[in-house]
Amino acid sequence: MPKIFRKSVIAQTRLFKIQELDIKFSNNEQRTYETISGTGEGAVMIVPVLGNDLVLISEYAAAVDDYSITFPKGKIDKGETILEAANRELQEEIGYMSSNLEHVHTLDLAPGYIDHKTHIVIARDLQKSSLRGDEPEPLKIIQHSIDEIKKSYCLTNYSHVDSRVYSSLYICLLYTFSEPTRRTPISYAVFCLKK
Repeated sequence: MPKIFRKSVIAQTRLFKIQELDIKFSNNEQRTYETISGTGEGAVMIVPVLGNDLVLISEYAAAVDDYSITFPKGKIDKGETILEAANRELQEEIGYMSSNLEHVHTLDLAPGYIDHKTHIVIARDLQKSSLRGDEPEPLKIIQHSIDEIKKSYCLTNYSHVDSRVYSSLYICLLYTFSEPTRRTPISYAVFCLKK
């Protein structure tokens, strides 16, 4: 296992910390890496199931200066559990709460450079309930049937789709939305993709 023998902060904002890491590998090679760390507890992305539909949102994404399609998502506040954060974000972003939340997987965005984790949560048994959120403008709510999404036709119509949406769908469609007796473990699904 490589060893980090020096770590220093080279820049910090209210949201991010950029670090420089000097790393020594088992063959004595040394490299310097730069990594980005978030300042919070990670984030949740929620896949809301409403009948036979999944609920997405269109939200302004500053880095691409355009609207992006995504599932409800947001940071985990200090002291919140993953499921508490998921239920809060649902209420803030789409006006529903869930009495049936399941944390199905945790994603690393770009583990070579970023230590951010996004926890994927499926929300079923939705009931109307809203909380005031921190969005600067109202979010557009978009519903697509699970069958439409399985065929992928609906998402190709959008210019920008958060890549975590595709990861979440992969996990949910191969594992969670299957009948319980036909569920495919994530590790087997990944193996099948490698073939």
